This record gives sequence, structure tokens and C-alpha cells, in this order.
Amino acid sequence: MNIMQKGGVLGVIAGFLALSACDSGDQRLCTEANWYQTGVFHAQQGYENRLPKLQSICSEIGITPDAAEYTRGYISGPNLPRLNL
Repeated sequence: MNIMQKGGVLGVIAGFLALSACDSGDQRLCTEANWYQTGVFHAQQGYENRLPKLQSICSEIGITPDAAEYTRGYISGPNLPRLNL
């Protein structure tokens, strides 16, 4: 196996390990999130702003949460009808 093949194999292994380290629910949250609704829901549940945690979780699979939309939802949440997610 030459150096390029070894590098490719190692890259695949590293990618697999990164994805397997994330819970499938975390992956789904990151890939399917409506960041505005997520912010609204967290605010309405009385949770502290969870954007830093979401950024940490999602960065592990190469996704960046929409911070502006999450924050807009988090700020608006207490003034909106309750979401049932």
C-alpha cells in the first residue's frame, strides 16, 4: 500500500470515528434542524441558551448551526405561542 492509499484509508477511518462518536439523535438534530424553532423551543422550556453546546456537537460532523436564527428564536420564544415539538 503506498502513502496515498494509507492516507485515504486513515481519512476514512477518522471520518467514521468522528461520526460514530456522535449520537444519531445529535446528527439528526444538526442535519435537520430548524434553528429558529430550536431556539424558540429552548427558550419556552426555560433552558439556558444552548447554542454553544449545539455548535460543539454539530461541528463534530462538519455542520455549523445558524446562530442568528437560533438566537432570534431564543429571544422571541417567550413571547410566542408554545411550540409542541
